[in-house]
This record gives sequence, C-alpha cells and structure tokens, in this order.
Amino acid sequence: MATRTSKPKGLRSRKSRNWQDIDQSVKPKAMSSVSQRRIWMRRLKISGGVVLLALVLVGALQLPSLIAKGPELLSRAGEFSPIRSVEIETDGFLERDWLLDYLALGAEESLLTVDLAGLKSRLEALGQVDNAEVERRFPDTLVVSLQERQPIARIAGLRANGEKLALFVDRTGAVFECERIDPSLIRSLPFLDGIKLKKRNGGFASIPGIEPLAELLSEAQAIAPHLYRRWRIVSLEKSDRLIVRGRMAKQIEFDAGSGFRDQLGRLDYIIDHYRSLGWRSIEHVDLTLGDQVPVRSS
Repeated sequence: MATRTSKPKGLRSRKSRNWQDIDQSVKPKAMSSVSQRRIWMRRLKISGGVVLLALVLVGALQLPSLIAKGPELLSRAGEFSPIRSVEIETDGFLERDWLLDYLALGAEESLLTVDLAGLKSRLEALGQVDNAEVERRFPDTLVVSLQERQPIARIAGLRANGEKLALFVDRTGAVFECERIDPSLIRSLPFLDGIKLKKRNGGFASIPGIEPLAELLSEAQAIAPHLYRRWRIVSLEKSDRLIVRGRMAKQIEFDAGSGFRDQLGRLDYIIDHYRSLGWRSIEHVDLTLGDQVPVRSS
C-alpha cells in the first residue's frame, strides 16, 4: 500500500478562484540604455521643433519692419565700404590718370553711396565719349567702361574769341572735341569740307548724310591705303557725289551711290597709268560715269 507524502502546509498550492485573486505586484523589467537614449532624442527633437517654429514666427513678425528699414541699413553699411580701387576700360585714347582727375572722386566716397548715374552723365558729357557704364564691384571696386568715338575726319573751326578749334567727326556724323588723341592719328585724317556747323546744346549738331563718306574712307583704308594717305580734303558739297582732293590726283569725284571698291580699283589703275607716262599730277578724275572716266591733266 503506497504511502502518501504530504506537502508542508505553507507550500501547498492555492487555486485562484477568480482574477481578483491573482497577485498584481509584478515588477516591470529594467529599461535598457538604448531605449532611454531614443526617448531622450525624441524629446529633444520635439523641443527643437517647437523652438524653431517660435523663431520663425518671431522672424515673420519682424520682417515688415526690417524691410522698411532696409534702405537705411544699406546706407549705414555703405558708410563703411570705401572705394579702394577704380578700374577703367576704354577702347580709345582717354588716359586713366586724366579720367580720375576729371571724375574727382573724393576720399569720403563710398561704394554704396556713390552716384553712378551722375558719373555716367559726366563722362558722356565729354564729346569724345560715345557711351559710358559705371558699376560697383564688391567689396571695394568701382568699374568704369568707356566706348570712345572713332574719328574719320577732322574739321577746322574757330572759337568765339578767334582761337582755332580742332573738331572731329565720326561715322555717325557726330561732331566733337578730343580731350586726348594720338597726334599721328590726327595727321592721317583728311579735313572735312562742304558742310555748315550748327550749334546745339553747348556743342554741335550732327552732320547729316555722312554715311557714304564713312564707307568710302573705310574702304580706302582697307584696300588702297597708298591712295588714302594722299588725300587731304574730303567734301560733301554735292549730294550725289563725294569729292576728294589730294596730291597726285588734285580732285577726284566718286559716285556716292555706287560700289566704292570698283571705283577705287579704277582710280588706282588710272594713277599708275598716267604716272608711267611721266605725269606729275592729275587735275581731275571723274569716276561717276562708270567705265568712261574723264581725266584732265594739270
């Protein structure tokens, strides 16, 4: 007969009669360090987002006043941006030192407060200047770019006091004085005749109808410089023709409405031909009649 082993009274199991009898004092597992860092990072991100949103809202509220004060702030900043260098670019004869003296930029001038439009107007008031551009190049440089008029002929004039006045004309008909120019260029230019100068706005009015003459002189310099160098006077006294006076051929008449290359070619042949015959000069050559070129000796 098997013996029954009895359990101690204190170890005897108890059956739960319902859920209320279950022991509720269960301790949770300890939280790992990784989980703690994640929670703190999430909290920091949320806090950072709130701070950033607050800064954006404050900035949005301050923006209108900053925009209103913008010009004043720029002006104050400009007081601390002195012009330390001036770059000058030109395609003509005006020299850097002369231009700096003419502009007379004061030591107190700053890059942001300097009057760009005023400087541009002053430069274009020079007859020799066709176009001027003045701009800022930060942090401390003023850039001046000039396009000068290119003279094609000179005009002899007189001032009101009787003093001789050296004037020049470009291919657009603009009449101007030159502040600086190469003397050798002056000597190479023919005088312009057959015109009437008219005063306008403290200077002179442009000469109308000069385009054919500009084309003739350009062609002569390009394909017949040996002929061009002998020309002393060019005249617009006749509307349908251009008259040139020089040394070997004392007077040459070009057709203003015909191709100048062909006319220059015929003139070159005529001068060579009569020079070979021993002629020292030709009184008159008329190139306006096509292939029939009347020539009169002196």
